[in-house]
Amino acid sequence: MAQLSEREFIDKLRFEKYDTEQAKAEESLYLMECIVGSVHWKTGSDLLNLLRNVGTSVQAKMPWETTPCNMVQRVIKIVIDEYNTLRGENQGVEYPSLSQSMLVDPACGDLPKCTEVIPELQDRVLEAIAEQKAEIEQSQELIAAQGVSKIHNDEVIVMCAMCPLVLAFLTKAATQRKFHVIVAERAPKYDGHPVAKALCTAGIETTLIQDSAVFPIMSRVNKVIVGTETVVTNGGIETFVGAASLASPPKFYSVPLYVCTPTYKFSLMGCEEISHQTTTSIIPEGTKFWPSVNTALAQLDYVPPENVTSLITNK
Repeated sequence: MAQLSEREFIDKLRFEKYDTEQAKAEESLYLMECIVGSVHWKTGSDLLNLLRNVGTSVQAKMPWETTPCNMVQRVIKIVIDEYNTLRGENQGVEYPSLSQSMLVDPACGDLPKCTEVIPELQDRVLEAIAEQKAEIEQSQELIAAQGVSKIHNDEVIVMCAMCPLVLAFLTKAATQRKFHVIVAERAPKYDGHPVAKALCTAGIETTLIQDSAVFPIMSRVNKVIVGTETVVTNGGIETFVGAASLASPPKFYSVPLYVCTPTYKFSLMGCEEISHQTTTSIIPEGTKFWPSVNTALAQLDYVPPENVTSLITNK
């Protein structure tokens, strides 16, 4: 496979060459693999600086792209762990909580000094990256396999927006459970229509409703299941437009809201730190408006942690 440069990767992100967040995560790891396998570094500190430069570059040019930054954080943590292991310095160390132990913020200026030259570091880091890649490849399968334990017979489930992960989750559950899915059509994109069609094709009893009908039917619903773009530090999620209004009725009626998400979508950033795309992503470039017109861009909705019952992950 040809080497991937940082510039090529950012160009692919900018021109939306990746269909899914999983593809972005896998390509991000491949870029990290190319950097680690290069001969442009000698010490752990040299490698950490190269990796951090990638993270800060992506963050500066496309701050809404959280998945590549998450993968950079993970690889930085891998380098630090492997360096400490090889030096025998991590014995008896008490590691912090899950999110902190998996991620290290690349924007921080206080990365540890890894100045000793350790020849084995490169191979160890490459092995750990390979394990990360395998985990990402298996994430959808592992999450979908939990569908049977999370969904019971004769339940009524609400979902909204096209999410391959949620579709796989429901399809897997349908092999052993009989349930009814209500799909909000999500105007004006109406991507609820292909979702309903896919569920019907899988043999799942499905009803397509208008978005305004979600609140009236919520009292008869057993659970709501959605996907997400990012899980932010406080446990809230950044996800499809309309999710905020979809998450309010479940809270009012005490209906659980489950979020299917692989762990590579866990971010160290808060919702206020994630910038969204420019208006050119939905309005053709060159379109002219009157000077007094303000353009509001709604690319994602924020759902606070108090509206989220549980995260269904691959861990």
